[in-house]
Amino acid sequence: MKHCPHCGIQVGGSGDYCPLCQNALVGQGEAPHWPAPKGVSRRKVLLFQLILFLALGAVLVCCVLDFVMAEAPHRHWSIPVLVYVLAGLDLVRVLFRGRYNGPSLSFRVLMGVILLAIYTDWFFHLGGVSIDLIIPALCGASMLLNFLFAFVNTRFTANALVYLLLNITIGVLPYVLLLFNVSTGRFDQRSIPWIVCLLISLITFLGLVIFKGRTLKEELYKRWHL
Repeated sequence: MKHCPHCGIQVGGSGDYCPLCQNALVGQGEAPHWPAPKGVSRRKVLLFQLILFLALGAVLVCCVLDFVMAEAPHRHWSIPVLVYVLAGLDLVRVLFRGRYNGPSLSFRVLMGVILLAIYTDWFFHLGGVSIDLIIPALCGASMLLNFLFAFVNTRFTANALVYLLLNITIGVLPYVLLLFNVSTGRFDQRSIPWIVCLLISLITFLGLVIFKGRTLKEELYKRWHL
C-alpha cells in the first residue's frame, strides 16, 4: 500500500498522488478497488461525429432550399426534417454509448415515436390519425413485446419494476385521452384501437401479477426498503 511521506497516511488503490496534499505517493500500489468504466471507443466517437456532420449538413441544405430558394409561400417542410434528424441523432447517441437497459430504452423510443407521430399529424393535417390509430397500435405492440421479454430475459428480477411501470403507464394512457376528449372522445369505431390497447394492458398486467407476482413483490420491497 502506498503512503504519503508528508501527511503520514496510507492510501489504497493505484493512485499516484495524495488526496490531502497532492504530493507524490511512495510505495507499492494495489489493484484498483473498482474496475475502470469502459469508455466509448475512438472509432465509435469518430463514426458518430461523421453521422452528426452528414445529418446536420443535410438539414442545412434542406433549410436553404426551403427558406432561401423557394419564393412562393408554402409550408416549410425543412422543419419536420430537422425534428426527425434530431430525434434520430439522439437515438444513435444512446445506442453508441452502450449504457442502457432494454425496458428503459424501449419506453424512451416509444415516447419519442409517439411525439413524432403527433407532430407529423399536426404539421401535415392528417386528421388525427396518430391519436386514433398509430399511437394505440404502438402502445399495444410495446406492451406485448415487454410481456414476452419479461419471460425470456434472464435478468427479469432486476427490471421487474420497470416492466410493471411500463404496463401501468401505457394502460392509463387511453383513459386519459378519452377522459379529456382528445380526438373523438367517444367509444365508437374510431375508439376501437384504444379499447384493444386497454384490453392488452389489462391482460399483460394480469399475466405479470400471476406468473411473476412474487418476483414483483420482492423487487418492490428491495427498491422501497420495506
